[in-house]
Amino acid sequence: MALATPENSDNQLRPDSDIPSRRTLYRDLIVSIILVVVVVSVLVVSLTYAYLSHKATVQSNDTLKGFSDYLKDSLELPIWNIDEEGVDKICFSFFENALVETLRVTDHEGRVLFEKRRDGQVRAAEKRAVIMHGEAVVGHLEIALNSKLFHERQRQLMGLSMVILAAVIVVLVVTLRIVLKVFLIFPLNQLIEHTEQISRGEFDFVDLQAPQQEIRTIVSRFNTMAERIQRRQQSLKKVNRRLEKEIVEHRDAESALLSSQQELDSIIRSTPDVIYRLDTMGRFTFVSDAIRRYGVTPDELIGRFFLDYIHEDDRANARYRINDRRTGGRSTKRLAIHAFGDYTDDGRSDPERDPLFLVDAEGLYVSGESGVKVFVGTQGIARDITEQRRMESDRKESEDRLLLALDVSGAGVWQLNLKSGAFHIDQRIYSLLGYGQSDLAEGLTFIRQKTSAETWKEIKHRFNQHVAGRSPLFDYEFSLQCMQGLWKWFHTKAKVVRFDKDGHPETMAGIIIDTSAKKESDAERERLELKLQRAQKMEAIGTLAGGIAHDFNNILGAILGYAQLTQMHTAGDSRVQGYVGNIFKASERAKGLVEQILTFTRQGKSQKVPCDIAIVLKEVVKLLRASIPSTIDIIQKIPSSLGTVMADQTQIHQVLMNLCTNAAHAMEARGGKLTVTLEVHNVDALEVTAEEDLAPGLYLQLSVGDTGTGMDKEVSDRIFEPYYTTKAVGEGTGMGLATVHGIVNDHGGRIFVESVKGEGSVFRVLFPVLDNPAEAETRQSVAYAKGSERILFVDDEDLLVEVGVEMLGDLGYDAVGTTRAAQALETFKARPDEFDLVITDMTMPGMTGDQLAAQILDQRPDIPVIICTGFSKRMSSELASTSGIRALLMKPVTVQELSRTIREVLDADPASA
Repeated sequence: MALATPENSDNQLRPDSDIPSRRTLYRDLIVSIILVVVVVSVLVVSLTYAYLSHKATVQSNDTLKGFSDYLKDSLELPIWNIDEEGVDKICFSFFENALVETLRVTDHEGRVLFEKRRDGQVRAAEKRAVIMHGEAVVGHLEIALNSKLFHERQRQLMGLSMVILAAVIVVLVVTLRIVLKVFLIFPLNQLIEHTEQISRGEFDFVDLQAPQQEIRTIVSRFNTMAERIQRRQQSLKKVNRRLEKEIVEHRDAESALLSSQQELDSIIRSTPDVIYRLDTMGRFTFVSDAIRRYGVTPDELIGRFFLDYIHEDDRANARYRINDRRTGGRSTKRLAIHAFGDYTDDGRSDPERDPLFLVDAEGLYVSGESGVKVFVGTQGIARDITEQRRMESDRKESEDRLLLALDVSGAGVWQLNLKSGAFHIDQRIYSLLGYGQSDLAEGLTFIRQKTSAETWKEIKHRFNQHVAGRSPLFDYEFSLQCMQGLWKWFHTKAKVVRFDKDGHPETMAGIIIDTSAKKESDAERERLELKLQRAQKMEAIGTLAGGIAHDFNNILGAILGYAQLTQMHTAGDSRVQGYVGNIFKASERAKGLVEQILTFTRQGKSQKVPCDIAIVLKEVVKLLRASIPSTIDIIQKIPSSLGTVMADQTQIHQVLMNLCTNAAHAMEARGGKLTVTLEVHNVDALEVTAEEDLAPGLYLQLSVGDTGTGMDKEVSDRIFEPYYTTKAVGEGTGMGLATVHGIVNDHGGRIFVESVKGEGSVFRVLFPVLDNPAEAETRQSVAYAKGSERILFVDDEDLLVEVGVEMLGDLGYDAVGTTRAAQALETFKARPDEFDLVITDMTMPGMTGDQLAAQILDQRPDIPVIICTGFSKRMSSELASTSGIRALLMKPVTVQELSRTIREVLDADPASA
C-alpha cells in the first residue's frame, strides 16, 4: 500500500469526494503551528521596530541640533556684517548634505537671506533657532532634516528580521511535514484506501500494525464495519434488481404521459388566443392562461357562466348558438362578440371599449345507449381582434384627416409612373390650375409648356437629383401659367414611394400647393421690414442730429451776435456793413443746414401757416432759370388757387429747389426737359395700399420730371437714405433728397419716385389740402425794442455770455452774465428783488435751464424767465409754458428776436402770465 505524498495528501485525506470542504487534519495542524510561530515573530519584530524607530528619532534630533549649532556659529558674522554672498556660500555648501531637506535663513527684520527645500521629501525633524551676535538677535534659522537616510538602517534591520522569520517558518514547515507524514498520514492513508475499496465492493480486511493504540482501535472497528456492510449489500442487491425493473416500467409510462401533457400545455400557453371548454349549461370547465390579459384568472372562471362576461348586446346571439349546438348544431364559425369588459352591476358598459373576440367553437358529444349522441359541452377558441379593428379604425380616421387636411390646405395629390410616364392627378389640381382633364392629359409635356425654360430646367435638375438618390425629397417652388394666362406660384413636394425588384425607382407621389398668396404676403412683409429699417435709421440719425444742432447753434449764436454788434456800431461804414452782410448770409446758410438736418429727422420745428404753395413754386422756377444750363428746357404747369396747404413756405421752397437741382444734374451732360406740374389728386380708399399709409382725401400733387439718365431699382430704393449719393466725391452730400423726405413727411405728405434707366425720372410729392382753409398769415417787421431793466444772463459758453451781455447793454439793459448755473442761482438768491428778468441756456453742466428756472421761481414766483436752446428734446413751448417759463427761443437768436421777446415778456400782464 503506497504512502500518500505531501503534495497529494490533501486529496487522499478527504473521507468523501462529495464533501465540498477541502480542509484536512494534516493541513490544519501545520497551519495552526505556523500561525503561532508567525504571531510570536510579529510581536518580536514589532518591538524591535519600535526600538529602532525611537533610536532613529533620537539620532535625528542629535544630528539636527549639531547642524543647527554649526550653522548659528557659521552664519553669525556674515549676517552681522550683512555679507549676503557669504551667507549664500555657507548655506549652499551646507545644503549639499543629503540629510538637509529644508534650510531657511532670515535677518532680524524677517528678510529672507537664503531659502532652499527639496520637494517631495519627508521631514524627520525641524528646528528653528535664533542667531545671536553677542546679546543682539541678528537673524533666524529654520532647518529640517530628511528622514530617508535615518530610516534606511531601520529598514535594513527590519529586512534582516523578516528573512530570519521566513527561514524559521520554512524549517518548521519541513520538520512538521516529515513528522506528520510518518506518524499520522501513513496510517490514515491506509484506512482511506480500504474505504475506497469497500465503496467499490471489495471487502478485504485491513492488516495494519501501528505502534499507537488509537490507530489500532480504529483499524479493528473498521474491519468490523466492513464485514457488516458486505452482508447487507448482498441482501439489498436482490431487492434492488426487482425494484429496478418495476421502476423502469413505471418511469417509461410517466415520461410518455408527461411529454404529451407538456406538449399540449406548451401549445396552449404559446397561443395568444383564449382556449376554453364549457359544460352543457355554459359554465367554464377549462380556460387557458391567455385569459389573464383581461384581468381574470382561469381559477376565477371555473364554474362561472360565460354569458356573465359577454356584453348584453351580444348575449342573445351567444345563447342562441349554445342552444343550436344542444339541438344538433356542431360548430360556430367567426362569431364576433364583445366580452370581458368593465361591467357595472347591471352588466352595462360601452361596447366600443370592450375587447372584441372572434369566436370559433364546436359541440362535444359522446355516444349514449343505443348509439344516441349526447351533448356534453362546448370547446372552442376566441381570438382578440380588438387591436386589429382599432388599427382599421385608425387607418380610416387617418385617411379622413389626410383628406380633410388636403381640402383645407388646397393641396393637390399627384402620382407619376417613372417607367411608363403615366401621370395621375386628383380633382384638386384641376381646380388649382384651372385646366380640364383633356388639357392635363399630356402630363409633364403640358407642364413644361406652361413654365419658363429656366424654371423647367431647375425642375428637371431637382427631379433627377431625387430620383438618383442624391436628395431626400423633390422639393421646389415655381411659377406656372394657369388658365386665362394668369401666372401663379406653386410649391410641390414629392418622393419615390415604390421601387421595382431590381431596386430602381418605379413610382413617385407628391402634393402641390398654391403659394401665390404666401408670395404676396412675403413681399408685403419685406416691404414693411424695409420701411422699419428706414425708420430706425432715421431715429439713429435724429439722435446724432440733435447733438450737432445744439453745439452748432451755440457757435452760430456767437457769430451772429458779434456780427450784429458790429453792424450796430458801424452803421456809417458801408464797407464794414458789406462784410457783416456777408457774415449774415453765411450764418443764415449754416442755420438753414441745421434746420435741414432737424427737419429731416423730424426734430425741427417748422413754421407752418395756411398758404397757396403755387406762389412759392413759381418763385422757385424763376430762380432756377438763371442757375441751370440753357440746354435744359423748363416746362411749368403751376395753376394758382388749387387749394390751401398748411405748410412752411421756406421748406416748400427748399423741396422744389432740391428736386429741380437733382433733375438738372441728371441732364447736364446732354440737356433735356425739366417739367414742374401742380395738380389736385384725390386718393381714394382703393388707392391707399399703393400710396402706402396715406389717408384718403384731396392732395396737391407736385410732380418734377426729367429726361435724364434715370435710375435702376437698387438706386431708387435707397434714394431717400441720408448720405447716400450717386454723385462723385465733392459733388454731393447725400442729404438733399433725405431732407426733402423729412420735410414732406413733416407736412403730412408723401413722396414717390418712378424712374427708368436711360429714360428719366419723375418725383411725385403729395401735400394734404385743408378742408377749412384760413387766410394766410403775413409777417410784420419789428424794430429794435429797448429798455432799462436789470437782466440775469446765464449760458455755459463764454462767447455767448459776452455777446449776450453786450447786446443787452446796447439795448439799454443792465445785464449780469455768468457761465455757471450754480453761480447764477447764488447771485439771484443773494439779491432776488434786484433782477427784472432771467435769460438762461437750456443745456448746461451740473444744472439744466429748466431746473435753474424752477429753483429761481421757488425764490420769486413772479420773476419772468426766458430759456434759449440750440436743441433739446426735453423742452418745448408747451412744456415751458406749463413750467412757468414765459418764452422759449431757439438759437441762434438775432437782436431783433431777442429785443422783441424781452419786451413782450416784461410788458405782459403778470396775471395773464
